[in-house]
Amino acid sequence: MISNAEMTLRLVLALVVGILVGFERTKKNKPAGIRTHALVCIGSAVFTLVSAYGFHDFATIRSMDPARIAAQVVSGIGFLGAGIIWKEGYNIRGLTTAANIWITAGLGMALGSGLYYPVFVSVILIYVALKINDVLKKFGIIDYDCKE
Repeated sequence: MISNAEMTLRLVLALVVGILVGFERTKKNKPAGIRTHALVCIGSAVFTLVSAYGFHDFATIRSMDPARIAAQVVSGIGFLGAGIIWKEGYNIRGLTTAANIWITAGLGMALGSGLYYPVFVSVILIYVALKINDVLKKFGIIDYDCKE
């Protein structure tokens, strides 16, 4: 079992990471912004903590598989992400936001597991991925405005 201080650290980091990842979506006036990303990240961290440590007392009664709850988080987030995607004529909107929600859940799960380094690297890479179109457009490598 981990300490309350360690659980608090993991949940607070999930809040911070969710805010950081959601900030870009908020700046682009997307419907799923800081609050949504923060809640998804914290929720995923909570589910992972529960999955890994919540049933410790029952481990002697039957074999436990902490990955079962984590797998259900992935399915649930897929459902949430599908609700964000909209088709308007020939245009599809919301794919980037849905992917952002999906990766934010993964970040929360990693934080719940105590995997701080991959979260740190992932947040940097996510920011690069979200900004790459702006950079390519600025340098004239692409000449269209990719909305999603």
